[in-house]
Order: sequence, then structure tokens, then C-alpha cells
Amino acid sequence: MADCPPCKKGAPGWLLTFGDLMSLLLTFFILLVSMSTVDKTRFKEAAGSLRDAFGVQRVELINALPSGEDIISMEFQQDLILVRLKEKLEVLLAKNSDQGEAELLETEAGFLIPLAGDALFQPESHVLRPEAKSLLLQIANLVSDTPNLIRVEGHTSIQPPPRKYANNWELSAAEAAAIVQFLATEGGVNPGKMQVRGMAQFAPRDDNSTEKGRKRNHRVEIMISREVIAGRS
Repeated sequence: MADCPPCKKGAPGWLLTFGDLMSLLLTFFILLVSMSTVDKTRFKEAAGSLRDAFGVQRVELINALPSGEDIISMEFQQDLILVRLKEKLEVLLAKNSDQGEAELLETEAGFLIPLAGDALFQPESHVLRPEAKSLLLQIANLVSDTPNLIRVEGHTSIQPPPRKYANNWELSAAEAAAIVQFLATEGGVNPGKMQVRGMAQFAPRDDNSTEKGRKRNHRVEIMISREVIAGRS
């Protein structure tokens, strides 16, 4: 029987490469587990070093691992903001709601606050009452920091407007504009996220044939929309 050729001293060459690979993989996964918040720049540097070690030279875009805040979608955050806002508005409007001067309605578009025109404005005018200013300032305080679009609509009854207004379009637009101007100048609400609409008598809430119905129809509606206007909080 022929003698077995002498074995080479030391570990085979492939074993050294395999050992280096396992060490690098172990280090890589330890880094992933240990970092609760990933620094994007440092992660790119570490990943680049590993690619170079493996002989991979192509450039890839690497995104940071998501943190807890990133997991929550923007839509869910917006819903959370609106829920908290609704709770505060319910408390604020409770007294006015009992007196029939205000409501808080949830719609698909957002939160609608109908305010009675007689409680907002002085007779035959779009000049705000002092008590109405106090309420509007509190509303402004709640919505000024939100990025949501605020749409203010003026509505009238079917009755002809006071003589100084050409028609109900003009009256309803003047009343809505008065609210927006006050929210912007006195309440500190960004005017870039507010809109004015004059609806005249064409979107009634009640029967115009009764005095009670006409009073309900003469109103201003503040819509806090679910729509977000970026950079305009």
C-alpha cells in the first residue's frame, strides 16, 4: 500500500475565508439588534464597509430602519389630531350648543361647526358681537397650530338682505369674510390655510317658511377639513 502523502500544516485556505465571512455576518447582525434608533449616515458607512469586505462594489441606496414614529402612518396621526381637536371643541361649544347657537358635526370631510348668524353679528350688519369674538378667539386657539384646511361658509335665509348689501350672495360672503379676517388678525390663524365661501340662501338647513327655520338657515359654518395644507400650520 502506498504511503499517504504528508498533510500540509495549518488550516485550509478556504476555512480562513469562511471564518472571516462568519465573523463579519455576526458583527453585522449584532449591530442591527443593538441599534434601537439607526443613524442613517453611520448605517450607510457600516454597510459600505461590509460590502467592500465581501467584494461587492456596486452602489445601493440604503434607507434607515424605521423608528417607532415612522411606523405610525401619517393618516393615523391626522386622525389622532382630529379626535383630540373634536374633544376640545365639544367642551368649548357645550354652552353654546345648549342655547342653540352652535353645533359640532362630524362629516366625511372633517368637523363642521355651524354658528347662528344672530349670535355672531349685530343686527343688519356683518360686524361681530363682542361675545362672538370671545368664542372665535377660543376656536382660533385650538386650530391655529393644526395644518388642516379651514373653510368658512356664509349662509342666509331666503329673506332679502339689508339695503347696504346688493343681494344675499354679498351678505353671506361678507359674514364669512368677517370671520376669517378675525381669525387671522386677532386669533393668529394662518390666512393661507383658510378659505371663504358665500352660499347665500341656496343651502338651507331648515324650512324657510317659518321664523325658526329662517334663523337656523342664517348661519356661518366653520369646516375644519381633514385635508392638510403642507407648511401652513
